[in-house]
Amino acid sequence: LFLLCLPTWLAMTAHAQIYQGRQLVHADALANVSAIVPGEPFLVGVRLKMEPRWHTYWKYPGDAGIPTDIKWQLPEGWRTGDIQWPIPLKLEEPGDILIYGYHGEVLLIQQITPPKDLSGASANLSAKVSWLVCEKICIPGDGTVNLSLPIASANSPANFDTAYAPSGCGAS
Repeated sequence: LFLLCLPTWLAMTAHAQIYQGRQLVHADALANVSAIVPGEPFLVGVRLKMEPRWHTYWKYPGDAGIPTDIKWQLPEGWRTGDIQWPIPLKLEEPGDILIYGYHGEVLLIQQITPPKDLSGASANLSAKVSWLVCEKICIPGDGTVNLSLPIASANSPANFDTAYAPSGCGAS
């Protein structure tokens, strides 16, 4: 179900951990608007793409695991909302360990509100993202995602359909 909630967004990619020659998680930052309007909230997302059979964790990971953490490095006066977590998969691990997480791809959405007195031609947003990715073993990973958007008096939706709104994705 969470895969249906993943729109294609303008994105900048982060680098992540390498294991046996493979990058296990690819992270990028996305926005649902074409431009930032001073004082108007918009949605950003951190998208994690995992290698096949590997998974990351939900905000309440279950018997084991650590949830993904996102720390936005925003200019002064900006505000960020809580992560809107898609409904996770219920996964059973060896030893009757029950966990909640995501395979394949997940989009963790947050609302960002810029200040009303925002000026300049563009805004550069950055977030430090950390996660735990597991298959037969677990490996911590992290990366920095970046997003640059123009500042304008009006914007339009960018690769975002109301069907993809977080409330339609079972965000919690």
